[in-house]
Amino acid sequence: MVFLLSCLFRLLLWALLTADLSPLNLAIGLGLAMLLPHARGPGQPLGPTMRALWRSVLAVPLAYGEALALMVGGDREQESWIQRPASDPHNRLLVFLEVFAITLTPFTIVLGLSDGERGACYTIHQLRPRLRQQKEVQR
Repeated sequence: MVFLLSCLFRLLLWALLTADLSPLNLAIGLGLAMLLPHARGPGQPLGPTMRALWRSVLAVPLAYGEALALMVGGDREQESWIQRPASDPHNRLLVFLEVFAITLTPFTIVLGLSDGERGACYTIHQLRPRLRQQKEVQR
């Protein structure tokens, strides 16, 4: 079942990258999806993986909103560094999904993973646009 889901995901990525849904292109993509090496090892925990995947999906509309704010917002930003707890720093898939969800938005980037007071946490550089100050017209 995992092999089938992995192949379908790879085929979906192939179709998105090539933007061609012809039968020949899909056959090439399916062949590549089956021939590329697959991960072996312990299965991923379903609960944390689904939560991280959901956060990644929710980050897409947030990224569009922040991009719009970047285009129409002010010319100055408020800068801050924040710490966000990591779910499991030893699970590479969870780390990837969490970092992807954070850095997808234009105003945030992960600077590193460090040990905090309450466990592992991401150090995040965050910008927030300031609202434009309307200039008063003096006559």
